[in-house]
Amino acid sequence: MDKTRLLQQGYEIVRAFIAQENFRRVSVNKGDYIVKQHQEVNEIYWASPAHFAIVHTAKNGKRLSLGDYSLADNLFGEFEFFSGELSPFDMIATAKTDLIAIPTQTFTELLLRETKVAFWLNHRISSIYQHTMNIALERSLYPLKFNIIKDMVTRHVSPTQSIHHSYMYQEAERFGCTERAYARIIRELIDEGLIIKSHDKSTLRPLDIERLQDYLDKYQG
Repeated sequence: MDKTRLLQQGYEIVRAFIAQENFRRVSVNKGDYIVKQHQEVNEIYWASPAHFAIVHTAKNGKRLSLGDYSLADNLFGEFEFFSGELSPFDMIATAKTDLIAIPTQTFTELLLRETKVAFWLNHRISSIYQHTMNIALERSLYPLKFNIIKDMVTRHVSPTQSIHHSYMYQEAERFGCTERAYARIIRELIDEGLIIKSHDKSTLRPLDIERLQDYLDKYQG
């Protein structure tokens, strides 16, 4: 059977299952934790829509943001459910969000009963893992300037609207660096004529995509 069709069917079964059952509901406001770092997760949460940020705070106080997400729907806690480990991340609502809390036993029974749901969930977890590892590897193995440029180029060519933070420290957290280090790279790129600040100074805009891409190619060639 076609993989895409299997994934769609598994997804539709999940949505129908959630709609039919009378699960406990939880409302969280902007800035509230959906899941907290080091928290033991005893339920699987479903949000539709889902607006959230993922952040890890190291013991030395440094913070790494894995991005802000605005999705039609999303599961929270499925990684911890399978691993049996505490959550490695804070998952923070960036808008008022209604959560549906699914008991882990009920979730287990669904997976055992509906193989297409298990197939869909495996695909979902694998995709998230690869995406997260790609971010972690690039942050670790390439210079800060490379990562900031790549992020700008990706945002520029993306068909979806990018999320820009109001404060520089929040942008710095996306690269696991200090606000000072982030500001230094931005100043370099402006001085080199590669980017410019918008009129209201709230966003950064590439001026020369080809030169920015050449910089990336130099490190990846």
